[in-house]
Amino acid sequence: VLIIEDSSEINYEAKASRKRGLGRVGNGTDIGLFVHPALAVDAVDGSVLGLAGATIWRREAEKADDYQALPIEAKESHKWIGTAKTACQALTDAPQMTVIGDREADIYEVFARLPDERTHVLIRAVRDRALGTRGERLFGAIAKTPQAGRIAFELQARPGRPARTVELAVRFTAVSLRQPRLGADSRDPRELTLNMVEVREIDPPSAKDAVIWRLLTTHSVETLADACRIVDLYRSRWSVEQLFRTVKSQAIDLEESLIADGDALERLAATALVVATKVMQLVHGRGSPGQRFQAAHLFDPTEITVLEVLIAKLEGKTQKQKNPHPTHTLAWAAWCIARLGGWNGYEKERPPGPITFTHGLRRFNAITDGFVLASQK
Repeated sequence: VLIIEDSSEINYEAKASRKRGLGRVGNGTDIGLFVHPALAVDAVDGSVLGLAGATIWRREAEKADDYQALPIEAKESHKWIGTAKTACQALTDAPQMTVIGDREADIYEVFARLPDERTHVLIRAVRDRALGTRGERLFGAIAKTPQAGRIAFELQARPGRPARTVELAVRFTAVSLRQPRLGADSRDPRELTLNMVEVREIDPPSAKDAVIWRLLTTHSVETLADACRIVDLYRSRWSVEQLFRTVKSQAIDLEESLIADGDALERLAATALVVATKVMQLVHGRGSPGQRFQAAHLFDPTEITVLEVLIAKLEGKTQKQKNPHPTHTLAWAAWCIARLGGWNGYEKERPPGPITFTHGLRRFNAITDGFVLASQK
């Protein structure tokens, strides 16, 4: 199981006059709050398993002058450790987990405190750290390592950056990181041995657009295949980016909430993360063949009954208008939710996305509430 962490701000500056009890975000003057989810993802097929944990907070004060020297428990960056540990505790049946974070998670204590007999870490490095060998630095060590091979994949589009196929040179080596002096905690080892994988784009469109990933991990990396596997695991981070898009823009549009109170907005943010995760599971499950993904993973027995009733009403008379998926699978349920969200049901049409599933879930939840009330008479 992959536990993918990331942070995002929910900015309410556009509605500041109608909000109260929020903290500072972004540039330090806007108001809002922060969310830091831990998304559980299947390491084999990339399917979203659920929301394993989340930290939501408001930044209420400026950083102290001695902030860097404080123990990590007193810093905002402790979210990377605390949220990951919560997620690991929730996933008691997982035989192995890999905690994945971007450059913000390049924190010595993350490497020192998270790994155990069933937990690995995989973090994109941003700090050119001192190594155990005097005078040697992290980035220099990987730069002088011979190229092990090449890898190519499709780089996903982002605002201002179209999708493109990238070819990258692969290097890997073992490194021993020295504990930073500033804020050093005696509970942590003075040196940590990790493996580093670097992929560097060959012939990028420009120097500023070049893909350079330096990945630190506790996973064993002894071959080119191992290194490519680490890169593939890190690429799974797109899942949490999709989660934020669903929360903030594509479907839920959390920043447009009319709720005024900060405490209530925190609770709403927590609910939004849960709903967005369910939407992502429906998007993935809409075309999943076979019986592996069952509707019961997302819907309780009452909701399954409502799905059965609704599907009987939503299906048309022709074969093309019927739900083509095996009964009680997630794809079977996703077909129903998408139809409620406005999708016409024809397989040749564009498949339903996050917006359609969000609208469909709203209708489904309202119908289910009515069903429960009617059953209580």
